[in-house]
Amino acid sequence: MPDFYGTVAEADAYHAARANAAWAGDEVGKQAALIRASVYIDGRYRKLLASGVWQSLFPGVKTEGRGQAREWPRTGAYDYEGNPIPADQVPVEVEQATYEAALREIVEPGSLSPDFVSASMVKREKVGPLETEYAVSVGADAAGSVRPVISIIDEMIAPVLVARYTLPAVFTV
Repeated sequence: MPDFYGTVAEADAYHAARANAAWAGDEVGKQAALIRASVYIDGRYRKLLASGVWQSLFPGVKTEGRGQAREWPRTGAYDYEGNPIPADQVPVEVEQATYEAALREIVEPGSLSPDFVSASMVKREKVGPLETEYAVSVGADAAGSVRPVISIIDEMIAPVLVARYTLPAVFTV
């Protein structure tokens, strides 16, 4: 299985069609950006359930099981319209979302998954007579607040996501 979704050639064509001049560099740099982008895509679309178990927001299961590094390809997957996705295919939505994420990684490596160090957060800052106090997240949500949410990637990948509900829930019919 490849370490990343898509290919460098397809990423080049994708960004050329969109006049993304920032998609530049040698083959090795682009591959590294695609690897980091693929890791972001896989991690961004997982949810920690109340039971403490992580669950993918992608439908189906990994085709090759636990030995498969990436979340795709998947067996039993379908899109939001109910169309089956072949067990040997990575959806175009996932590949194109990866190209968008890789663009951000080419421009600023590591930007998709920054380290979070709560001790380095500034709560109050005073410069001369001016003083500013910032809203600060605390607890488990604090670490999640530093990972970027990129709307275009969420919108592109939405057709191949499934809703996962945390129980207990109340449904009215």
